[in-house]
Amino acid sequence: MEKEHKNGSTDKKYETIDLGSPHKMEESERDPIAPADEDGPPTSDSFEMTSRKLFFGFLIVIGIAVSWVGATQLSQSTYSPNFFAPYFNVWFSTTWMILCYPVFIVGVWIIRPWPSMTTKDIYRDSELIFGRSGLTVRSFSFYIIPFTVCWFITNYMYVWALGLIAAADVTALFSSNTAFIYLFSWLWLKERLILLPAKGTSVLLSIVGIVLISYAEGFEGPSLRGILLSIGSAIGAAVYKVLFKRYVGNANYGQVSLFLTLLGLFNALVLWPFLLAVYYTDFEYWDWSDMPWDYLCGSAAMSVVFNFLINFGIAVTYPLFIALGTVVGIPLNAVVDVVFRDSDFGPYKIGGSACIILGFLIMLIPDKWQERAACWYVRRVPTENNSNPVVYGNETARSEENKI
Repeated sequence: MEKEHKNGSTDKKYETIDLGSPHKMEESERDPIAPADEDGPPTSDSFEMTSRKLFFGFLIVIGIAVSWVGATQLSQSTYSPNFFAPYFNVWFSTTWMILCYPVFIVGVWIIRPWPSMTTKDIYRDSELIFGRSGLTVRSFSFYIIPFTVCWFITNYMYVWALGLIAAADVTALFSSNTAFIYLFSWLWLKERLILLPAKGTSVLLSIVGIVLISYAEGFEGPSLRGILLSIGSAIGAAVYKVLFKRYVGNANYGQVSLFLTLLGLFNALVLWPFLLAVYYTDFEYWDWSDMPWDYLCGSAAMSVVFNFLINFGIAVTYPLFIALGTVVGIPLNAVVDVVFRDSDFGPYKIGGSACIILGFLIMLIPDKWQERAACWYVRRVPTENNSNPVVYGNETARSEENKI
């Protein structure tokens, strides 16, 4: 940052990062594989690349929506008089995440995007997600264990809610996590809390959508528990994403695949004793002779596809398409509920879902566009080393004069 003095001179301040710290890493050391985009005039190659990204983006939107709807509907189909086991469902599904990094490596062997790199080189790049020292007991304990706990609790609330209310309602309420991400980013990432008209409207629409869906379901009994669990899963997802951004930062798809594989491995090896606890305390129940393995395996496979498409999609298309894939999943779930489950999707639920979807889409609008639309000009942004508030419009010109 530059601080202006009255004589016009400037003193530059540079942020220093302690590379020895386990939770602050340079972006350059974390993502050496991903090539940087070069600025330049548009060419036929850039037009072809844009067209390719749009094409892949369209396919990935469909893939993400279908895999998310499939995982959600199959998870809900596991519930029966002989099976009520959201913990077992989440544990079984998360264990399948072990496949993420092996599938990535096999894909690299087939496609060979980096011919000069060996498998060992690719692994060394992947483990940079844990810092310069790579994967160690300390970095595993610092990253994998807490993120696995957050992941598991979030998915547990999501799957449990599917046993209480309709899948479309759960996915709609879950999509309100964008509003929580916006608030948590201000609290933990020190990002700007600029309640521009669009941002404020997005948060308000999410709240209105939650209230409408809750009103339609009713504020008592299993419906209330399902609503609270769905909102809890949205908050948990926001916490996971914001903390991942803070402590891990930007990671390429190889690094994220390794992260998910280790997450699934820790889940499989450490969290299984809790299965015995919930089973023998009758908190959950299932009959080993009548297990819905087809639904469990289908849901787990769809979850792996969903996570793979999100990680792979970031590399081949625009992030907007990744977000749109989850938005499209809301009406798709509603159609499946109405057609195959005879669920009621009345006007309050339609209105609530529409509000959440609209709020989700508004949150995707870049800040620069919102600032231009609001005719505001941001000149100074608070950082960790600068506690001065953000000032807009004419107040910016007077900020230096009003200092004491």
